Amino acid sequence: MTALPAPALPPEGGDSQKRQQILNGARRCFLERGFDATSMNDIVASAGVSKATLYAYFPSKEKLFADMVFEDRRKFSESNFSLGDEARPLRDILTDLGHQLVVLPEHPDLLNYFRMTIAAAARFPEIGRAFYEGGPHYTIRRVARLFAARMESGELKKADPELTAMQFIELVHAGNMKPCFFGMPTVAQRLGRDAVVKAAVDLFLGGMAAQAIH
Repeated sequence: MTALPAPALPPEGGDSQKRQQILNGARRCFLERGFDATSMNDIVASAGVSKATLYAYFPSKEKLFADMVFEDRRKFSESNFSLGDEARPLRDILTDLGHQLVVLPEHPDLLNYFRMTIAAAARFPEIGRAFYEGGPHYTIRRVARLFAARMESGELKKADPELTAMQFIELVHAGNMKPCFFGMPTVAQRLGRDAVVKAAVDLFLGGMAAQAIH
C-alpha cells in the first residue's frame, strides 16, 4: 500500500484562506468527476491557483483528498448531529438522535463521498481513515460517552460503550443506508422515518435498558 505523507502545513507566511480556496476548488472537481478522474491540473484550474501554490499546501492529490474529506465530514457531523440536553430521558435523546441519523442517506453529497472514499480507500487506506475519523467515528464517540454515563448510573446494562453506540446507529441505518448506495427504495421511504426510528429505539432499549424505560 502507498502511504500518504505527514499532514501538510501551510507554507511560511501562508494563510488558511488560500488553503480553503484550494479545498473548495478540489471539492468541486471531486464531486463532479470522482477521485480517479480528477487531476491536479483540474484542481489548479478550478481553485484559481498556481501549481506551485497547490503543491506548497498539498504534496499529492491523495493528501488533498484525505484532508478535504476529514474536514468536510467533521463539519457535517458537527452541524447535523447533536445530543441536546443530555439530562433528558434517554428515550427522548435516542429518538432525536435517530431522526438525525435516519436522514443521512438522503444527502446526495454524503453518498458521493461514501462511494468515492470506498473506491479510493482500497489503494490509499488513509483516505478511508480520514472519512471514518471525521464522520462516523466522531458520532460514535459522542454517543459512546452518553451510553457510558448511563451505564455508570445503572440505567443501561454494562457493556462496551463504543460497541453499543455502533449497534444503535446500525439499528437506525438498517434498511436505509445500504439500499441508498445501490439506488434502491429504503425502509424509511416505505414505512416512514418515525416508524423506523421508533422501532430502532424500542429494540435497543428492550435489550440494553436495565429496567423498562417508557
